[in-house]
Amino acid sequence: MNIEQKLLALLIAESPDASPFLPEIMSSTEDFDWERFEALVDRHRVGALVHAGFQQFPAITPPVALLKSLTRKTNENAEYYMRAVRLTGELADAFAARGIACACLKGIGVANQYYSAPSQREMIDVDLIVTPERYADAEEIVSAHGFELFYPDFDLNERSREAFMALHNAFTYIRKSDGMQLDLHWRMIPNPAMQPAIDQSWTQAIPRTKIGAKNIPMLSPSMHFVYICTHGAKSGWVRLKWLADVDRAVRGLSHDEAAAAAKIFVADDLQRIGAVSLALSQRILGTAIPTAFAGLLKQDVRRLIDLELGMMFADMPSRPHRLQDWAHYRDRFHHSVLLKSGGGYRRHALLRELARPRDLATVPVKSGELWSLGALSPMLGIGRALKRLLGSKS
Repeated sequence: MNIEQKLLALLIAESPDASPFLPEIMSSTEDFDWERFEALVDRHRVGALVHAGFQQFPAITPPVALLKSLTRKTNENAEYYMRAVRLTGELADAFAARGIACACLKGIGVANQYYSAPSQREMIDVDLIVTPERYADAEEIVSAHGFELFYPDFDLNERSREAFMALHNAFTYIRKSDGMQLDLHWRMIPNPAMQPAIDQSWTQAIPRTKIGAKNIPMLSPSMHFVYICTHGAKSGWVRLKWLADVDRAVRGLSHDEAAAAAKIFVADDLQRIGAVSLALSQRILGTAIPTAFAGLLKQDVRRLIDLELGMMFADMPSRPHRLQDWAHYRDRFHHSVLLKSGGGYRRHALLRELARPRDLATVPVKSGELWSLGALSPMLGIGRALKRLLGSKS
């Protein structure tokens, strides 16, 4: 990690005095590359956290323009949080009136429960999950609240819709009147073999949490923590925002909640994910790990940590993807298959690394033929990359 990365980690830690980078940063005479630092902040979506972190270290003097930008981001987060609470409450009430079980994932629940100020956690959308068998009814309610389908951004017939839902885990909706974005999930994670027990049991206990004037349905704290870890780990922790969630949640769990979470990791064979999430949070943010998780930390996850550190601080792949991004995707493939084994997980993981749901617009296969899309998507991607490369040279 370079000095800018270490400063970023220090500033977003819940307890900076526990950060392994505190002595080096405070004694450093090296000039910071503030432009590179600001790019890191934007990439990891932690502007408000960094703004709060700077308040604790007056000896560190960033450029005035950067501080103004971070202040603006904090204010934007606060406004979005209040709008997200209102929207979540309205949709949850509408779902409940129709007998549709739902729960809020990450977002406002994490911000409210685990952050010292909800505005410190950046959000770009609201994530809600409903049961798959009532998904069509939930879509009707979402539409009645002014939302339009945003992704997938191509027409779906019955066959391609079924295939998309087998590959992915949510549709994205947007409300043009106020810019609110909603991810409506039928499954928490795209890979159905990653946390099957959670996907089957989340409706059994959905506590309502008072947030502002709204009662928001949430996962239990132990299950929500496991989901937070799974969500970040399956993406290789490419955004430090997700690791900050782990840091805050670990500190906010009671002993009994941590013990219950440890049991859920084992029940869904997610020990590696639990271990790497906790170990990485401890290594980067100085997170103190509760004794309830001691068993998880016996897992050997050194290779996973090496891969995740590489993806966390390497340049993000370009969009649209380019041929020079190959090393990132090589590491991502390797990382995905190492996260878990058994229960068909690796077969599903490989399919989802190969097959792009967007390619269903070009190759509208049936859900039982997804491996053909897995074979075709890489070729289609290479073809697009070559076309762009040749076009740029002409």
